[in-house]
Amino acid sequence: MHIRSFRIVALTASMIALATGCAAGRNTASSPAHPDPALIDVTVAALPAADLAGLYIAQEQGLFTREGLRVTIEPISSSRAVIADQLKGQVDISAGAYIAYISAQAAGASFRILAEADTLRPDTRVLVTTADSPITTVADLAGKTIGVNGTNSIGTLLISVLLTDHGVSPAKVRFETDAQGFPAMPAQLQQGEWSAAFLAEPYITLAGEQYGERVLADLDQGSALNFPIDGYVATSAWVQRYPKTAAAFVRAIQAGQLVADTDPAAVQDAIGKFDKLPPTVTTAMALSGYPVGPVSEPRIQRVAVAMLQFGLLGRQYAAEVDRGTLVGSMVGAGLPGISRELGPQQPHEHQVLPTVRVQLGFPAHPFPPEPGREIAVDRAAVEGQDLKLDAMHAQDPERP
Repeated sequence: MHIRSFRIVALTASMIALATGCAAGRNTASSPAHPDPALIDVTVAALPAADLAGLYIAQEQGLFTREGLRVTIEPISSSRAVIADQLKGQVDISAGAYIAYISAQAAGASFRILAEADTLRPDTRVLVTTADSPITTVADLAGKTIGVNGTNSIGTLLISVLLTDHGVSPAKVRFETDAQGFPAMPAQLQQGEWSAAFLAEPYITLAGEQYGERVLADLDQGSALNFPIDGYVATSAWVQRYPKTAAAFVRAIQAGQLVADTDPAAVQDAIGKFDKLPPTVTTAMALSGYPVGPVSEPRIQRVAVAMLQFGLLGRQYAAEVDRGTLVGSMVGAGLPGISRELGPQQPHEHQVLPTVRVQLGFPAHPFPPEPGREIAVDRAAVEGQDLKLDAMHAQDPERP
């Protein structure tokens, strides 16, 4: 039996207040915190997965509305499936695995990563087999077919890492893409055309509940431990055209990310609603890591390096990857109108409410901290209408 457990992070009451109450307590329904963005109606194409809990929480809890945005979420099967539409201007923002965007960037497109969505955590990306499958080890996959949700996708990459770490060449397996994505894949595995399937939560739990499918291997291991998975991405042209909208979106997403990272029940509620799943599934599913704060260029660089290593990027891009300029062109020094404190550099002329800035300390450490390290949130003095929330950080006695 495959047993999963949730990691419990010690929280102070201040963090919960920051995540759910501060903005609501100081804003009114008729006066959003940052009104009048250049574009009000925003379409976000997103995978229906728990990895994007920050997005679904922001929608569910009205965080986009507080920023003056009306967001429509359109489900997609993979990030690669929506890139063409995004480049045509038919989608404003997409949320999915970095791999497709990095590939497109290398080929000449121009994307900007607005915010990180999630990182790999135990049991959030796995390979599953049918209950009666003769395959019991990773080595047994040699010569077999594995179902994935996208061609040359994050699934392809993570499985390649797993196989290599277990002494099996990725060239010895065949990847087959299911165009309908994760929702259809547990049932498709039962048809017998695949020996294993790549799944994300909540579909891992759903596969076990509905079909008795079992986890063959957790992909959060070895070289892929804590691997960065998804992000919120827009074209550079869109960001340049709508900088206020980009800033408003990022503020709402950061608030949603913080809730996702500290309140498992909020993740369960949001995913249950948007994916139409029962509590028996959402309460049992494993949760990803939900990064908060500015996009980490070194973290995204891990993806580009692995893509180059496993052939998802051609060798002609090796110099750009090695220098970090490929990923650097997608992250840069920051978005227009957004400081590294996640607040606007200049208050809107109609803004009458205090600005909230969240400063994240120790960016080199993973967030949330490892078990046993508590999170502390302290408030600094209030000066006029400028409320500054002091550094949120993990107390690490070993840090110099």
